[in-house]
This record gives sequence, C-alpha cells and structure tokens, in this order.
Amino acid sequence: MKKTLLLLLVVLLLIPLSPTAKENLSTKKEIFSMLQEAFQVQVSLSEQVRTKEEINDLLHPYFSEGYQKLFWKENVFEEEGKFVTYGSDFALFYIPFFHYSDKTKVIFSPDSIYVFEFFPAATDGPVGYEDHLEGVLLRKVDGGWKVDEFLYNNIPDSILKKANSNK
Repeated sequence: MKKTLLLLLVVLLLIPLSPTAKENLSTKKEIFSMLQEAFQVQVSLSEQVRTKEEINDLLHPYFSEGYQKLFWKENVFEEEGKFVTYGSDFALFYIPFFHYSDKTKVIFSPDSIYVFEFFPAATDGPVGYEDHLEGVLLRKVDGGWKVDEFLYNNIPDSILKKANSNK
C-alpha cells in the first residue's frame, strides 16, 4: 500500500498542475523533457477512470487535436460513463520508448521538429517486431509546440539524411 501511494505521489509530482504548450523548444533537453512529460500524462490515464473533459485537459498541452483524436480512438475505453486506458506492450500513439540519448535524433525544420529513434528487431517476450524507426513530429499549434503526428518508418528521406549528416 505504501509503495502504491509513493508511486502515485511521484507521478503526480511529474505532471505539472497547469501545463501549457511549450512556446519555445530550442534544445534537445527541452524537447526530451516535454516528451517525457507528455508520456507521463498518457501513462497516468491508466491509473483511474476520468471524465472526457479531464482527459482532454491532461492531453491538450502536449498533443494537437488531431493527435488526441487518434489516441482516443486507439487507446481510450469507456467504463460506466467514464474513460480509461489499458496497458499494452504495443499501444499506438503513445510517445515511443526513446532512450533520450544520442540514439534519439532531433531534427529541426522551419515549421516542425522531428524526434525519432531506430529500434532494432526484438524477438524476446510476448511482442516481437522488426527493425524500424519510430518517432513523433512536433508542430506549432496555437503558439506552442505539440505532438502532431506519430511516425513509424515514415520519416522523410531529407530528414534522415540530415540526421545522418549530424553524426
């Protein structure tokens, strides 16, 4: 019981009380921090059932409306008039399990930020997958940066070339 309460307290401390979209993201560290916060918000949705408004309020600072709709459709389930997410080894539209290191590429373009990483094939465990690139595309929405697109092996060649030239 004490461990559960401690874990809940830690998660609550990681989620800002009144977050807003990040107006300026100019460093990898800032981007990584924003994405880690966004991921924690997504994970927190499995801890208890909530109203639609509560979930929208939590997601809004980090995700565009279009992305939120995709996330809802794929991951949010209704239980007795309220909503919750369920855990999964392969849930779409969650922030990827980035290493947040040099393996995680961040490429700035004038109107977007690509964040992605190569994930080698995995055959151990209940879920296996082939080599792939996974990431997110951030765009300026309402004056702040938000996750706008989930990327799975669909990163433009120009961005991949730029990432390889930055090594």
